[in-house]
Amino acid sequence: MNINKDIEKKIKLFPGELSDVARILLQELEAGRRSNASIEELIRDEIRELVLEEEVK
Repeated sequence: MNINKDIEKKIKLFPGELSDVARILLQELEAGRRSNASIEELIRDEIRELVLEEEVK
């Protein structure tokens, strides 16, 4: 699908770990392994972790 190729290109531009997280989430969505609520929770947890790591620096 062209949409997925476009999304992959954009994901590659994300900095560091954010790119990895986005790729994993996209795979989870495509496979239907997680609910929207579960994915939202995972995103919040990852953002929280990234913010805490930045505060420690």
